[in-house]
This record gives sequence, C-alpha cells and structure tokens, in this order.
Amino acid sequence: MRAWMLRGGVMLLGVILLVGLLWAFSGSGHDPNHGIDMEKAREAADRVKPPPPPGTKRIRGFGG
Repeated sequence: MRAWMLRGGVMLLGVILLVGLLWAFSGSGHDPNHGIDMEKAREAADRVKPPPPPGTKRIRGFGG
C-alpha cells in the first residue's frame, strides 16, 4: 500500500514540475516594462544630475 502512495506522490510531483516548467518557458509571465514610454524614460534619465568627481567632499542632502 505504501509503494503505490509513494509512486503516486512522485508522479504528482513530476506533473507539477512539468506544468511549472512549461508555464515558465511559454512566456506568459509578468512583464514589468509593459507600460513604459521609452521617450519619457530617456528624458527623465537626462534630467538626473551626474555624481560629483571622486575625491570631492559630499554636500549634506546631495542624495543617495
């Protein structure tokens, strides 16, 4: 009786793993960049201040 339970559990685990792999490789995952306007993203990146040169004293409240 325990042998068929073990065999059934292993088969169930295999099916769950197979379904998970098929879902992962099917491309049906969440795309976090689906609503980003690249032109606005470039403009926002251009507005960022560059960091100070190495060796200069950091001003309090500079950012970080």
